[in-house]
Amino acid sequence: MSTALKLAAHDEGDLTVLSSLLQDATVLVGDMGYDADDRQFLMVAARFFHDDGQNRRRLIGVNFSDITSVKRHGIDLSRKEDVLSLLSITFSGMSVDLTFSGDAMLKLETHQIKAFAADLDEGWVTHFQPTHPHKDSD
Repeated sequence: MSTALKLAAHDEGDLTVLSSLLQDATVLVGDMGYDADDRQFLMVAARFFHDDGQNRRRLIGVNFSDITSVKRHGIDLSRKEDVLSLLSITFSGMSVDLTFSGDAMLKLETHQIKAFAADLDEGWVTHFQPTHPHKDSD
């Protein structure tokens, strides 16, 4: 069984590593939140990975600090049981952008990258494997 991850991200290279580890993670809308007083955005995701020849998921907590506001597109906060599939995390210089499948996105407005992520459990075996449509090349 793989060891629990603990990661800090302070620059774009770190954020690229975090994004690759969280690609295809699933997130319940109700497991995300913004604390304006503490300027933190928090989420719990089920990250996908391979371990000992098996497909697995494991809960991971992610905290983004120094967030001044959060903008959303394609996400209804009242639908707390909706499941989002995370595609990428990028930094634009003005925001950390979380892009989900289905044209959903969160923009965490900030001027710096300051994130921390840590596994929260041992995980579980899953028989489902994320797939991505292939585009035909011309």
